[in-house]
Amino acid sequence: MKIASKSMMRRLWRALLALAAVSVLDSGQALAVEGGTGAYLLGSRDIYAGIVPMPGLYLGNDVIYINGRLDGLSVAGAVATDVQLTAIVDKLIVTSSTRTKILGGRFAISAQLPIVSTHGDFDLVSPISGIGLSDSQAGLGDLSIIPMLGYDHGNFHYNVSVPFFLPTGQYSDATVKRGPPIEADILSLSKNRPGVDPTLGVTYLNPENGIEVSGALGVTFSAPNGATDYNTAPELHFEATIAQHLQNGLVLAATGYAYQQLGNDTGDGAEQLQKVLGADSLQARVFGAGPLIGYSTKIGDNMLSMKVKYIHEFGALRRVEGDVVWGNITIGF
Repeated sequence: MKIASKSMMRRLWRALLALAAVSVLDSGQALAVEGGTGAYLLGSRDIYAGIVPMPGLYLGNDVIYINGRLDGLSVAGAVATDVQLTAIVDKLIVTSSTRTKILGGRFAISAQLPIVSTHGDFDLVSPISGIGLSDSQAGLGDLSIIPMLGYDHGNFHYNVSVPFFLPTGQYSDATVKRGPPIEADILSLSKNRPGVDPTLGVTYLNPENGIEVSGALGVTFSAPNGATDYNTAPELHFEATIAQHLQNGLVLAATGYAYQQLGNDTGDGAEQLQKVLGADSLQARVFGAGPLIGYSTKIGDNMLSMKVKYIHEFGALRRVEGDVVWGNITIGF
């Protein structure tokens, strides 16, 4: 791969600065769908979003730090306001890419299991009122199984994937000890509902100048949470990345995403949240943007890649809004 020209580098850095400038905009207001986030973890696609890896076994580990806030949260049957959330997610990823062709595409399948530690500070509204409460939880989250088909046409690559979200994590109904002191146990590590997320990923990667443009578009469809009678409306998410690959294996990129619910949440749990918050709708949205730096090399016959990115979220409505630091390391065999 040829080293990028100075003019191309200047264009890339202008794009990085533009995304950084946009990211400082902040609406400062956020109300939440159930749990405050969707089953799909925004930011999961960035560089190589449209590429299914060459046949082999790939072991990866994501470490994600999330710090966010929202005005109202419905989770496990409780309603809380003025919520401050922090979470550390350690996601183990195993991907097998095969030589098998299905519908002309190379078949691969990935399993992702998160280990989650989360803490929340909030004011409880329902089932009873309490001021200055907090809760912490740690354990396994929900398992994702992701079959995918990959296609390559010169510098263009695209894939079709259908992630399945399985409610394997810890979940329990909200409980409150009236005290004194009042204690609340409301956070859970599972969405307590299965989901599916058909997604199309596309990548343009020019090996001559190292320029990459990638994007992924998906819609998450969730089954109702039977414990709370809360039905989360379909969630549209779009992720985009502009990257410069250098000859020494370094990658510099700007990445971001947009999220928009396609309807209002329904069910008794959603109606309760909407009434408590006095909201006209629970339809959620959020945007995020920030820089990414990566590096790839080979150790013997094995591929090694690393990346870290920072995402600042803004423009949120009815969803967690915050800052995300995300690191990944992957080894291919």
